[in-house]
Amino acid sequence: MFPTPITTPTQIQTFALTQFAAAAQGQSNQDLGPAASQQITAALGNAASTIGQWRIVWGPAVLSMGNPPYSVNLMYVVQNVAQPSQYVIAIAGTNFSSLIDSVIEDLFVFSQLPWAFNQLAVGAKISLGAAIGLLNLQNMRPDAELPGGGSSLVDFLRTIVDQKVHITVAGHSLGGALAPVVALWLADTAQSGLLPWDPQRNATIGVDTFAGPTPGNLAFSLYAGIRFGKRLRPVYNTLDVVPHAWQEFGEPSLSELFSIYAPDIAPKIDLSYAALAVLIGAFQLLAAKGGYTPLPNLAPIPGTYNTAVYQGQKLDAFHKFLLQVGYQHINGYYDAFGYNADWMPKQLKPISLSQDLSNLASNSATAQDFVQALQTRQPKQIQVGGVVVNAPRGPDDPQTARVVSMVQAALAAQAGVSAAQ
Repeated sequence: MFPTPITTPTQIQTFALTQFAAAAQGQSNQDLGPAASQQITAALGNAASTIGQWRIVWGPAVLSMGNPPYSVNLMYVVQNVAQPSQYVIAIAGTNFSSLIDSVIEDLFVFSQLPWAFNQLAVGAKISLGAAIGLLNLQNMRPDAELPGGGSSLVDFLRTIVDQKVHITVAGHSLGGALAPVVALWLADTAQSGLLPWDPQRNATIGVDTFAGPTPGNLAFSLYAGIRFGKRLRPVYNTLDVVPHAWQEFGEPSLSELFSIYAPDIAPKIDLSYAALAVLIGAFQLLAAKGGYTPLPNLAPIPGTYNTAVYQGQKLDAFHKFLLQVGYQHINGYYDAFGYNADWMPKQLKPISLSQDLSNLASNSATAQDFVQALQTRQPKQIQVGGVVVNAPRGPDDPQTARVVSMVQAALAAQAGVSAAQ
C-alpha cells in the first residue's frame, strides 16, 4: 500500500499554475510571450474560484527556437492577491511534440556537472540537461511590454524582498526536474555569491514538483533535503513513466518500466514489445552509473490504468504503451489536484515517439545498438545560455565534452568560482 500524499490547498494552487505554464506550446510564431500571457491571464481568471486570485508580476519569459519559432522553455511569476507575500515561480515542462525524443535530447543524463553554488554540497551533481535548463532560465527575460520586461528573474526578486515573502518554485514534467535546481540556485545565491539578491534574509523558498524526472545524484538529493526540509514537496503518479527516470533500480526507477502496465502490456513474444524493451534498456544505458536518486519527501499518487485512451483501437504493445504514457503523465494528475483542463485548453500536440527514434528502436537488436545508432544521427541544435550549439548525441559524442565545458564555465562564473571546482 502506498501512503496517501498530502494534497494541501497550496499544492492544488501550484499544480494548476504549473499547468498554465504550458501556455503557447501549441503555437509557433514571433509573439509567444504575449500569446502565453493572454492564455495564462485567462486561465487564472477561470480558475480563481478554486485556486484564489493570482496576478502575473513577472513574465512570462519564453525561450523559443526554430523557424518558425516554438517554445522551448517558459517561466513566469505570480503573486497571490489575497496574500501578497505569497509568490510562485512556475516553470514549464517540455514542449511535447515528442515525449521520448525530448527526454533523450533535452535532458542529456549521460553526463553530469558538479553543483557550483555552495561548497558545502560536497559531491552533488546534476545532469547536463538540468544544468543547461538552469542556465537558460537564468538568462530569460520577458518581452518589454510584459511585467518585468527586460529584467531577469533575480532582477525581479530583488524588488520584492524589502519585506517578508514566501516564494514557491514549482514545475511539472521537465519543469519538475528544473524546479528544485532553480530553487537551490536561488537559496544558495540569496546572501552569497557575486550579487546576493536577498541580503536581509526576507525570503523563504519552497519547492513543489509534479511528474519530474530525477535531476541529480544522491548527494544532490540529500543536499536539497537539507536545504528545504518539509518545504520540498515532490509528487508523482505511480503509473507515470517520466518520474521513473533516471534512477536505475528501486522505486520509482527505470527497471520498473518493463512491467509498469502489466498485465495489459507485459513481456511476451511481440516484436513491438521487443522494440519497447530496447528503448527502456537504452534509457538505462544513458543513465548508467550516474547515481540518480529521487528527491526526499517524494509522495506517490497511486495511478489508475486507463484503457479508454485506446478508444477501441487495435494497437500493438509499443503504441499502447505510448498512449498510456501520455495519459498518465498529464491527465493522470488532474483528479488528485482538482484540476479542470477547461481552465486553459493547451492545444498540445499528442505525445508520441518521433519517427526516427521509433525506427531506431525497431531496428536495434539491443539497447547498446540503439545508443550507438543514436550517435550517428544528424546533430540537432539547442540553446546554451544564449548561444546556439549542436546538441550532444550521446556519451561518446565529442560534442558532449564541449557543451559540458561551456555550461560549467558559465555557471561557475555566476557563482564566482573556478570552473575546475
